[in-house]
Amino acid sequence: FCFAEDDWVLEAQAAATKSPNYVAPTAPLKISLSQAIAFKNSVGTLKTLDEAPPRFTKLNIQDPTAANDRIVVTFTLNEVGTAYCRATRSDSGETSEDISINRILTASWSAQNDGSSTSTIEMTKLENVDPLL
Repeated sequence: FCFAEDDWVLEAQAAATKSPNYVAPTAPLKISLSQAIAFKNSVGTLKTLDEAPPRFTKLNIQDPTAANDRIVVTFTLNEVGTAYCRATRSDSGETSEDISINRILTASWSAQNDGSSTSTIEMTKLENVDPLL
């Protein structure tokens, strides 16, 4: 639960220009707990957009000599989410500054994570796309 009072008194008194109908307020506009509960019940549950991206709590790349035909990435995120990877040849000349998010996404290597267990992405070629599409 939250309680709020508006700062109308402070804002109104500090306003550079006041309306011709301005009357100085006597106190902040407060509501009682029962009014707050009634409002919460009438509105119901609200879901908001999560603006913080997931973070890696574990990110590991298997020793490439362990499997000569693939790159194995294991990871865990701090919340439910999806990780995307792209392999780049060491002799390609690409740097991290050259690779945009869209370039990583077009490789089509990804795995979902539940925010607690470990997920795996196994890259067996540069891009995971069907050449016939």
